[in-house]
Amino acid sequence: MFLTGCSEDYKLDESFTLPTELSGPEEVAIDLQSSENIVLTWNGGANDGGVLLYSVLFDKGDGNFSEPIYTSQSDFGATRQLTLTHVILNKIAREAGLKTAETGKVKWTVEASRGGVVRRSQECGEILITRPAEEIPEQLYLLGSATENQGTAPVPFRKESDGIFVIYTKLSSGNIYFTDALEDGVNYTVDSSGKLIEGDEAYNVEAEENVVRLTLNFNAKTISKDLISGVRMIWGATFDVIADMQYVGNGSFKKENVNIKFVDPNDPTTNPPSWLTWVEERYYFISTINGADVCWGRGDNVSAEQPGENEPATFYELHEFAWSQWDHLWKMSHSLNKKTCTVTIETNANNMMIHSFSDVK
Repeated sequence: MFLTGCSEDYKLDESFTLPTELSGPEEVAIDLQSSENIVLTWNGGANDGGVLLYSVLFDKGDGNFSEPIYTSQSDFGATRQLTLTHVILNKIAREAGLKTAETGKVKWTVEASRGGVVRRSQECGEILITRPAEEIPEQLYLLGSATENQGTAPVPFRKESDGIFVIYTKLSSGNIYFTDALEDGVNYTVDSSGKLIEGDEAYNVEAEENVVRLTLNFNAKTISKDLISGVRMIWGATFDVIADMQYVGNGSFKKENVNIKFVDPNDPTTNPPSWLTWVEERYYFISTINGADVCWGRGDNVSAEQPGENEPATFYELHEFAWSQWDHLWKMSHSLNKKTCTVTIETNANNMMIHSFSDVK
């Protein structure tokens, strides 16, 4: 690869050698369905053979990395290599200002660090990138006569990750299509092979008795449908149902007048197991999807804990896992014990899927 010098001069730290040779492809034509990776490598290392941490910075072709458009740790953080997918490189190209079907340059370089000392290589690599002709939307809406509002207004999807959108809804007999803006958006539909394509012609669907989860993956140009036949909140210790959630429309499940009683070994009415020696307040949700039970639970791998007074919405965010009894639980606030309340799951609240408690009495 032809290397060009960056505009800033950086003093080398004596404890390690900065990369002086960067290697990677000179040109890439983005193929969002490709399984091949783009690999960037470089030289350098610690003088004593120890570990260095590396970050790779990307910028526009005329940038100087003062405000990089994308930064990533190297593979495993300490290897002299970064592996990129076509999806990620497409995202970088988009951040560089390249439109669909355009070709342009993206610049990259490497920072090395050790013991709090961070230095940037004086070398830069360039990649000439050609974006695909079809744009991956940044937002998405559902329209059509089969929607909950019969197509009178766009219904927003939740953006799960770059290029992947999810919506929980009810469908009647009719047609649906998708758009990426409330007004004058790019419309998408599904062709005869089931592939997502740009197009204005809606496609027909049948009515579904159950709640439908539609997942659109623009990276792979696929659409999938899951059927949600039940959602219930249960105690982790006993599996007893706290609330049998009902779908109320607009992507929300709700149950009013829920009677909350923690599982208490001294209170037989709470159905305590014989081995229980403490008051149990741990809970999660079980959703029946395509006939199988899965866990909708906490996603941060932290042991169950009670909420503080001002927890952010992310504390109550739901993630989907295989069901394991003692994983992904929350502890319920003591203020709810022996009270009634309304439990709500919103599948698209500020681009999150969260649950909440309200109307506590």
